[in-house]
Amino acid sequence: MKIQISDGSVTFADGTIGRHTDRPAFLRSRIGKSSKETLVNGPWKTYNMSPEPGVAGSAIFEGDRLRQLSVLLRLPSDDTTGWSDEAEQQRLALHDAWLKAELGEPPYRYSWGQIESSYDARGGITDIVFAYAD
Repeated sequence: MKIQISDGSVTFADGTIGRHTDRPAFLRSRIGKSSKETLVNGPWKTYNMSPEPGVAGSAIFEGDRLRQLSVLLRLPSDDTTGWSDEAEQQRLALHDAWLKAELGEPPYRYSWGQIESSYDARGGITDIVFAYAD
């Protein structure tokens, strides 16, 4: 997984997704073809995906426009012990270290949007979110 700072796209082993990836192009892509539509709420559609080994994520579209890309680095405990707060804290530290190695110190705000590493205790998920601006 590699972030292209110039436009906020992310290159995975199975392809590239970025703010200019519309929903039809996503669904035609290798990543899109293997994704699963998991949520539909009016014009909003969410697709879960595994764009490369060790990475999971989701692409959230409003109509055909990509609004958010969320990725997480998988941990060995994901396959053995399941969810725990401790594992999510480990994942958050892993995400933060990866982002610092890739981009330097936060905040990660750009003309195309922003990147944030976060842990949602209520939802029980830790991810790296690419939020794309208009």
